Amino acid sequence: MKGGSKIKKVVLQFIGTGIKNEFQAYVKIYDTCGNLLYQKNTYNGELIVNLEENKAYNLVAISYDEIIEVFFYITKNKRKYTFVFARSIYERSAIRTITFLLTDANYNNLPIEKGEIILWQK
Repeated sequence: MKGGSKIKKVVLQFIGTGIKNEFQAYVKIYDTCGNLLYQKNTYNGELIVNLEENKAYNLVAISYDEIIEVFFYITKNKRKYTFVFARSIYERSAIRTITFLLTDANYNNLPIEKGEIILWQK
């Protein structure tokens, strides 16, 4: 780190990964000289890392057979950087409906016929 460089905590978000530690991306971050600075799996599709402001980095993220390889630049005003795997369907404002089979915990293979689950408030 040079004398005037400021370290900043940033969030790297990956759209198209799983939940918690399941089906996560393996991420490597390099400086512009090709030195490996950071390598870790995401958790809930995110990594929180400390990087220098006003500096470019090379990111390589692998999830299953897909690779994201991109240069990105850390700016003063931005704290979250989002990367999308090609297999993802990503809609910002759409309401999503997911259908799944829910079974009773006490009776194997007994499906719950009807109900509504609200996962979060708008």
